[in-house]
Amino acid sequence: MSDDTYLIEAAKQGDNEAFDRLWARHRDKVFRSLLRACGGNPDTTHDVLQDALLNAFKALQQFRGDANFATWLYTIARRLCIRARRDLDRFYSLDDPLNTEEGQAILRQLIDQHAQDPEALVIENDLRERVQQAVAELPDSLRPVLVLRDIEELSTEETAQRLGITQAAVKARLHRARELLRQKLEAYLHEP
Repeated sequence: MSDDTYLIEAAKQGDNEAFDRLWARHRDKVFRSLLRACGGNPDTTHDVLQDALLNAFKALQQFRGDANFATWLYTIARRLCIRARRDLDRFYSLDDPLNTEEGQAILRQLIDQHAQDPEALVIENDLRERVQQAVAELPDSLRPVLVLRDIEELSTEETAQRLGITQAAVKARLHRARELLRQKLEAYLHEP
């Protein structure tokens, strides 16, 4: 049993110190990976990381160990970072004058959004390709449910309406699709 596994199990049993140790072990690595993805702004990145900590703490009981803890934490933080960037993009318009200090900061952030850490970019692209391939290999009855719910983020009700099936069928197919996807990606996720 790895040290992370031991700490995860202890944290799941209510040992807050174990969770703190997990967090301390991985936060700097996740921060560095997120910094550029969050527009190069350390304050935004810290905010995202704090939100990720809270989300990870709340969701720890659902952590199954399909990926290592750092990957799971990075995934949570990355999603939050993407949401934060979307919110920022909605708030600011490119029509704002770029010759102001605020305009220059917005421009730098937009440029930095696409300049990720090379290692993180390679890992992300490799994972994306493997996930796309695994999704493409899902049976035709399961693939649309997974795409609508997990990629397009539609609700169960919206997915059922779009596909003309019951909500119970959506839930059952989504569960099966996720399980098949997990099985297809399991070897990759457990690589050292």
